[in-house]
Amino acid sequence: MLVNSTATTILIEQSIANTSLRYWLFMNWVLAAVLVIDALLKRGLSRPTEVSGRYLRRSEWLAYTFGAAWGSLPFFINGDKYMAVIYAALLILPMIAGMSALLPHVPRVALRYSGAAIFMFLLFVGIAWARSTVAISLMVMVFMFAVYFGMKRTYLTFVSNVESRIRATESHEILIGALNASGQAFAYLDANGTVLVQNDLHKAYFTGTEGDLSVGSRRLPKAGDRYWQKSVETVPNGGHVILHTDVTSLEQSKREIEVAKEEAETADAAKTRFLNSMSRELKVPLDVIVGCSGLMGSDSNIPFDEREFRGYADQIRKHASYLGGIIDQIISFSKLNRETVTAEEEIVELSEIINSAVSRVRLASPGYADVPLQVSAEPGLPKVYYDRTALERIVQNLVTNAFEHGSGSAITVKVSRIVGRGILLMVRDRGSGMGKEEIEKAFEPFFQKPSWTRGARM
Repeated sequence: MLVNSTATTILIEQSIANTSLRYWLFMNWVLAAVLVIDALLKRGLSRPTEVSGRYLRRSEWLAYTFGAAWGSLPFFINGDKYMAVIYAALLILPMIAGMSALLPHVPRVALRYSGAAIFMFLLFVGIAWARSTVAISLMVMVFMFAVYFGMKRTYLTFVSNVESRIRATESHEILIGALNASGQAFAYLDANGTVLVQNDLHKAYFTGTEGDLSVGSRRLPKAGDRYWQKSVETVPNGGHVILHTDVTSLEQSKREIEVAKEEAETADAAKTRFLNSMSRELKVPLDVIVGCSGLMGSDSNIPFDEREFRGYADQIRKHASYLGGIIDQIISFSKLNRETVTAEEEIVELSEIINSAVSRVRLASPGYADVPLQVSAEPGLPKVYYDRTALERIVQNLVTNAFEHGSGSAITVKVSRIVGRGILLMVRDRGSGMGKEEIEKAFEPFFQKPSWTRGARM
């Protein structure tokens, strides 16, 4: 407005000597200043998210005011009324066209500006009635109709584009929502590998990028807390569609099967160790019982006196007792695997427990009769509150192990007091011992070092 009104005033005053355009120019400058001040006041404010009816009415009244001011141009050109109409038509019509081009998306404002300007122009034509001015008015009206229909078509095209964008946005949101609900990570890439569309899962687990675009399906390493199956397909335009399927549940099932298999194999190995161990533990006392009972039976032809008879009977009793103890331990172990076992604790004498356990081992291991074994118990040891059967079995296991794997060296069973700590029970031999791997497995049920065997002494 500043530029156009100033240039218009200079142009007309050079052609017509007597005018009042300085007042018209001042009026346009004041209106332009109002626009500048309004723009400065709104500078820095956020863009409105919605437009109220009050805002639209204000804009329309401003359009009326500025249009009427610009259309009043011929009233300030004194002298020849025909020239005033010519100048007004030449200068008003370009402004209307310019407003229509600047505001195609708000035709109400542009049309109100144009209508006010044309109204003032026609008002002047009506006052200065002449044939020439009427002809010019008809031309202006035709131009005005052209502007109206052009703006209407432009506006309808704009509305159609906006609606198309809204539908496209809604379709995109529905598609992304469906892809998110599918539990799969989806992405569409162009021919250059740039991600154009992706859902939330793909953005979260694959950071919005894809490196491997080779076509096919393959299992990926763990990404985040999930396992994925990746499928890549090409589309006709050269792009790629990538789909990551969550296979975490399958991987977990696979691992559970592997764990169950390992547990089954471990149980089978424990069962094998148990059978091997028990077969050796049971064979010796059974052989003694069978042998002695055979000698004492009615079918035996070997003569022996009452002393020898009682000796065989004692052997049967001792080995039967030992065999019964082993069976009791088997039952206790089986019971321990099925349910909670309460320790039957009582006050016991350590030296008594140790001597009993050593005697049982000696009885069950006649092949090691020549292996030196010394029991050393510190005098004055206090009695302990312990499960007699469990403590005796511990000592038996330790001494048996020393016999079988001590390389025939002397064995020492020692019990002593450690001041401030308690009582130490130690079984010492000179065997080869165990490596780190064997120590880690030492407390597995019935574990034995692969190279361990009962020697030829048995």
